[in-house]
Amino acid sequence: MQGVLYWITGLSGAGKTTIGNKLYYALKEKYDNTVLLDGDVLKEIFCDIPGYSNDERRERAKKYARLCKALTDQGLIVICCTIAMFDEVRDWNRKSNKGYVEVFLDVPMDVIRSRDQKGMYSRYEKGEFSEVAGLDVDIEFPKNPDITLKNDGSISVLDCVKTIMEYPVSFLRDFDRDTEYWNNYYHSKPDIERPSLFAIEVAKNIQNGNLIELGCGNGRDSLYFASKGINVTAIDASDYIITSLKEKYASDEKLTFICDDFCCTKALFMGQYDYCYSRFSIHAITEEQQEELISNVYEALKEGGKFFIEVRSVNDELFGKGEKIGRNAFKYDGHYRRFIVKEELETSLRNKGFLVSYSKEKKGFAPFGDADPLVIRIIAVKSV
Repeated sequence: MQGVLYWITGLSGAGKTTIGNKLYYALKEKYDNTVLLDGDVLKEIFCDIPGYSNDERRERAKKYARLCKALTDQGLIVICCTIAMFDEVRDWNRKSNKGYVEVFLDVPMDVIRSRDQKGMYSRYEKGEFSEVAGLDVDIEFPKNPDITLKNDGSISVLDCVKTIMEYPVSFLRDFDRDTEYWNNYYHSKPDIERPSLFAIEVAKNIQNGNLIELGCGNGRDSLYFASKGINVTAIDASDYIITSLKEKYASDEKLTFICDDFCCTKALFMGQYDYCYSRFSIHAITEEQQEELISNVYEALKEGGKFFIEVRSVNDELFGKGEKIGRNAFKYDGHYRRFIVKEELETSLRNKGFLVSYSKEKKGFAPFGDADPLVIRIIAVKSV
């Protein structure tokens, strides 16, 4: 099963932990890759945010959400039981996790107070306790949960778990990377060619270390970097070319080839890199995915790490040809292209914390046959 986040939310005393535990053991019987994260345990883990003000609760909730995503990205089924009553966090969960089920335990306050398992509500009434969610701390109840359970005692815990288990999880699809087109393309052109001009130029700016290449294609630049002593993790969505490269270079310890979506591939979350290399790959994704990718690259790079980018410009002669898909984006000659505004890409990089140390747009960067398009090159450095 793919990674799924079951986000179980409700006020203190709504039964999150009880239902979460039962759900965990029920799922564990079917899927061994199931983990349970309970709010009380998470508070101890994130003890650097000890308070209960709205701001402190929100910051903790964001950290819980990021931890859950890091686990679901690696194919785990995560059950997270937390109050975390913030629309912002739940919206982020739904957008960021490919499989997401939001469960709201809707229990009347009189029932919750009568349970008072932690003595919190009785102490609040006596004036001994404050900052209680739903009383003197404002909360945002879920607007569109996938499942609402009236866990007021009228239905059993096992029935609640059964309802969650029977809910059909829908998964967000990755953006179509034109995989069939590229499989056919590489099948007809299987030979590794000489490195690109960009790779030759980048090699002058790097020393021994770890490099991740986004959209490696036929692997020619990855092989070139490995020949220079760089440890290379190369990612591409073409299963044909990645399988071929794995078979051909299985004995080369400097090379690791992965078939995955380079926007959010697990490789970006499983190590720290000195360099990230992206040649003609950012213009193959949407603007929204570009923002996600830049964030992921920033997190994956070591301090002072460099992000090397070569990409098509809006001033490219192919701009406007084919079917318009979106802003500056077209499908032409069988595959998707989005053309980049240099200043906008620079701004996106800076907004994520990068220092743009080099940026230029000109001809001569990527001549191909009779064509010599205007191409953008950028070097961004993770600020120390």
